[in-house]
Amino acid sequence: MTPRPYARALCIVFLLFGLAGGSVAARSVQQVKDTIKKAYDVRPGGTLHVDVDHGNIEVEAAGGTRVLIELERIARADDRDEAQEMLARHKPEFDVRGNDVYVRSRYEEDKGFLNRWRSRRQLKIRVLVKVPDRYNVSFTSGAGNVEIVDVEGRVEGRTGAGNIELAGIRGVIDVSSGAGNIDVEGDVERATVNTGAGNIDLHGLTGAVEAGTGAGNVYAEITRQPRQSSSLSSGAGNVTVRLADRVGVYVEASAAIGSAHSDYPLKVEGKWLKKSFYGEVNGGGPQLRLHAGVGNVALKRD
Repeated sequence: MTPRPYARALCIVFLLFGLAGGSVAARSVQQVKDTIKKAYDVRPGGTLHVDVDHGNIEVEAAGGTRVLIELERIARADDRDEAQEMLARHKPEFDVRGNDVYVRSRYEEDKGFLNRWRSRRQLKIRVLVKVPDRYNVSFTSGAGNVEIVDVEGRVEGRTGAGNIELAGIRGVIDVSSGAGNIDVEGDVERATVNTGAGNIDLHGLTGAVEAGTGAGNVYAEITRQPRQSSSLSSGAGNVTVRLADRVGVYVEASAAIGSAHSDYPLKVEGKWLKKSFYGEVNGGGPQLRLHAGVGNVALKRD
């Protein structure tokens, strides 16, 4: 059978891409790296604002009264001039307004789909910031991981795609990821945590929590008596909550397709695949709602 014209053309395109890929692979890749450093005098209680179109963000409380910023850039290209040109197209901005510090990072894309894809793949951005112990953090990342450590204050923000790790946080949290895991640990007064696809792990919560994932498991430890209601859900995944001794709640747990289990004397009801349980735990208290669309729900005793 004689190949159709479009099939023949498609074979030629694949052949050209294969040859081009082999040619590029044979070349030595050039790398250019630099670091931009900034320092600002502030007072505790201000806010760090980080806004990047792509790249990883790392924030750590280090005491003192200064915000110290290091923005690392690594450009990889077929030759050094092209790598330098990529750095020139990257536009970082730094500003201080009152007691707040602003970091913004944008990359001016090449024209054409292939150039945009190659440039984004070969330019790596990493923002490292040290702040006073008591300082708020607000972040936005189009794509990248976020790590924030030992901050006392409000932590809020989102990443389009990437993991979020918050450790030693003392305050209020409101974070989300379009696709990525979220881990939280600390003396958290209230947490609002959401991801489109990924696991959520919450440790050491002392207050109410709102957590949801479209696909992934949710695990939470509530260590002190909450004053407000909490809700944890997964569209496809397991939902597990562990309560510390003497934490009182009124629990409502359900699995649309899955099983249900409670370490407390609560009766599991339901037929076929749908299971649920509800009732007071340790004398009752704020509502604790657990729901799994496709998955299991469990209430554990610490």
